[in-house]
Parts: sequence; structure tokens; C-alpha cells
Amino acid sequence: MAGYIGKKDGLIIAGLVLSILLLSRFMRFTLLNFKRAFRECDAWGCGHFGASRGTHTHRGLDFAVEPNENIYAPFPCKVIRHGYPYANDLEYRLIEIQGTGAYKDYKAKLMYVKDLPEVGSLFNEKDVICKADNISKKYSSSMVNHVHFELYAKGSLINPEIFF
Repeated sequence: MAGYIGKKDGLIIAGLVLSILLLSRFMRFTLLNFKRAFRECDAWGCGHFGASRGTHTHRGLDFAVEPNENIYAPFPCKVIRHGYPYANDLEYRLIEIQGTGAYKDYKAKLMYVKDLPEVGSLFNEKDVICKADNISKKYSSSMVNHVHFELYAKGSLINPEIFF
């Protein structure tokens, strides 16, 4: 029957709508907390999702920030891992967070950060989670200082720009 939405289809649609609403709320909050624009193009590239990086594409979204600026938890989360964005440069750090509660299906990586909390630390939305590092010193002042943000939903990388 044309136009008929079964119970299963209805549940899938409802789940997608709920996910979009939750992410929209989350992304609006993230932008307000960073209080900065996205990193536009500079001598080293562009900060939007999918921007060319030579042999690959940019997997996240860059927020222009000042060094030592507070970085806030974008949603209720737990720190699950510390790491390094560059295998050959251990000066710069990243943290990976896993959403909790309604955000349990979301994971994010925040790169070029410092003053990292311990793995296992829990944060509420809006809590200061770490501070922005100074990535522009690695690339010279011609690169806008930024925090790189990657977002995953149920294990798949997603473009956070669609929520703005």
C-alpha cells in the first residue's frame, strides 16, 4: 500500500528525528561555548569537514580558539582515552570522550588540548574539560590556533557541520 508507514518504519523515523534533535541541541551548545568561529582557510588548509589534506580529507571541524582557552564538555560524557594527534610529535595531545545517558551513542575526539583530565573522569554538559593548546606554534603564526573536533554516532564518523 503506497504511503503506508509500518510500526518498524515509524520507530526508525522517530529514532532519527530524536537523534537529530539531540545533536542539534548539542551542537548549538558547543558553538556557544567555544565563542569563536570555525577555522577558515589559512596557509595550512581549511578547517571544515572534508577539506583536502593532500592524501586524505579533514575528518573533523576546527574551532578557532585562543591558547589556554577553556574547552567545555559538549554533552554529558566520560573520558575514555588520551592520545597523540601526531605519531612523531608527542607534544600535542588529544582526548576521546564517550557520551553518557541520552548521549551514549556519541563519541568525540578533541585534539590540540592540554591539562587533560584522568581517563574515567565524568563530566556534565558545560563543565570545563580541558584547555586549548597552541597548535599555531607548530605551524607558525600563519595557522589559526584551533581545537579539532571529530564526532562519531554509533561508531561512524559524521559531519558535525550539518547541525549548524
